[in-house]
Amino acid sequence: NYCAIVCPTGIDIRNGAQLECINCTACIDACDKMMAAVQKPLGLISYASENGIAKNEKIRYTGRMKLYTVLLVVLAGVLTILLLSQKDVSGTIVRAPGQLYQERGTDSLSNLYTIKVVNKTLKEIPLTLRIINAPGRIMEADGRDILVHKEDLGKGSFFIILPKTFITKRKLPLKIGLYEKDKLITEVTTNFMGPFTRF
Repeated sequence: NYCAIVCPTGIDIRNGAQLECINCTACIDACDKMMAAVQKPLGLISYASENGIAKNEKIRYTGRMKLYTVLLVVLAGVLTILLLSQKDVSGTIVRAPGQLYQERGTDSLSNLYTIKVVNKTLKEIPLTLRIINAPGRIMEADGRDILVHKEDLGKGSFFIILPKTFITKRKLPLKIGLYEKDKLITEVTTNFMGPFTRF
């Protein structure tokens, strides 16, 4: 009864498969150990189908099992690649809800944005925002750069200010660079909303 003694859930596998079984295989190891000690065939307790028991056949590595193995290996590879390709710092930038463009003097327009930055590193990162694909400037709403603490989520608000002469359509795609000093950490895309233009 060694197979029943080692069971962590206290069931007796000799009575057949039971709901409480957690498939830890401790009973299989214990049974094989005892059978080997008395020089009897191993596998008295094992995973088998009713067909296999009736025909005394061992589990065969079928084509379907091979296909499942290949699929599992491919999925594991894809997950590994996705994990390794994740950036240490990532962010999202969205326009402030309910806000239209603002007039800045006679020659510029601005949009208000909110930013969320995820820092997965073990150091604090002071971030500076710069427009990559357009002339203009960024002005933080609170006048300070964004400081993202280690393994934390940083948030902030800022204005993007562009010259009116550059805004040729209602929705203008922009690339914003997140810099640590002069080092580009990552790029984030967003849109700048201008006035409606009739052609």
